[in-house]
Amino acid sequence: MIYGIYSDIHGNLEALQAVLDRMKELGVQRRICLGDLVGYCANPNECVELIKQNSDLVILGNHDSVALGRESSENFNFYARRAIEWTRENLTPATSEFLQKLSYLETEEELCFVHASPRSPADWYYVTSLDDAVDAFSFFRQRICFVGHTHWPIIVVMEGETSYRICDTLSNTLEPGQRMLVNVGSVGQPRDRNPMASFAICDSETLSVEIERVPYDIAKTQKKMRDLDFADFLVNRLSEGR
Repeated sequence: MIYGIYSDIHGNLEALQAVLDRMKELGVQRRICLGDLVGYCANPNECVELIKQNSDLVILGNHDSVALGRESSENFNFYARRAIEWTRENLTPATSEFLQKLSYLETEEELCFVHASPRSPADWYYVTSLDDAVDAFSFFRQRICFVGHTHWPIIVVMEGETSYRICDTLSNTLEPGQRMLVNVGSVGQPRDRNPMASFAICDSETLSVEIERVPYDIAKTQKKMRDLDFADFLVNRLSEGR
């Protein structure tokens, strides 16, 4: 089975459509969204509807949870807080209803899917270092765990019980005795200095993973945001990939 796993769309309709189109070209058979469908960009409802129509499984993200009012935005920075407040005010009932039904973590055979970390998924821990990744391996038993949340793609391999390494490239095939933690990056707001939308392809039979990048019409997304008076910082970062 060829999986397409994507995360952190954040209301960026142009990036989402580009990723879905690329998945179709690559022959993806099952699409998994790892959350943060909304926040930061101008099309939360349109993105949720498109994800609903084109995904086989969707996970809840922290921005989704805050947009629903389940928790406070007090831990967000100034720009994220303003964006999520606008998002909350503009969610349709249908969007809210869909987001309310999403779970924090799901598994399918040898694959685990979660937005932030398999360690207490509703607490939104960041995996930003090798030590964080080593800790995360203790909280899933599948061969591969896919996460998002940091907007930074990375692959960490566990070899045996005590050896861990960050892959030099954004592709890897598991060998016997190995497991992987894969951050698929962000569709709608990459932060690794590459503005192209990021997602992962996984072959569940060979247990191979590759991070894909795809360009999209950034200027169109930015114009929508400017027209709605979004902060310049949020607008400009899209073209800078930060």
